[in-house]
Amino acid sequence: MRWVAPIQVSSRRATRDAQIRGIDIPEGRVVMTVQASANHDEDVFEDGHLFNVFRDRKPHQSFGAGPHHCMGTHISRMMVGKIMLPMIFERFPNMSLVPDEDPNWFGFGFRGPLRLPVRLS
Repeated sequence: MRWVAPIQVSSRRATRDAQIRGIDIPEGRVVMTVQASANHDEDVFEDGHLFNVFRDRKPHQSFGAGPHHCMGTHISRMMVGKIMLPMIFERFPNMSLVPDEDPNWFGFGFRGPLRLPVRLS
């Protein structure tokens, strides 16, 4: 979820004048939060551009935060992490990605794989 967040960007309206890293943001201005960039922030994730399942867990923005935290977070984690993936790996214990055939990711606002070539033997 951190490596390729399903929601890449969100818009927010500033409720008061603010400044972020020296940039003035006037009240009422619409700004974009870019989760895709935040989830690869080199100040938080060493080699964040790389997929590494053994990476230490750190907070990420894949499900948003605060009042904009995704209501489906817990359902997604349960459905994917505790139900779907274990069922797939139990059914296909020797499944692996096809070498030299990268997944085809698509989308900016909403992102996901269009193609994920796997070998079942």
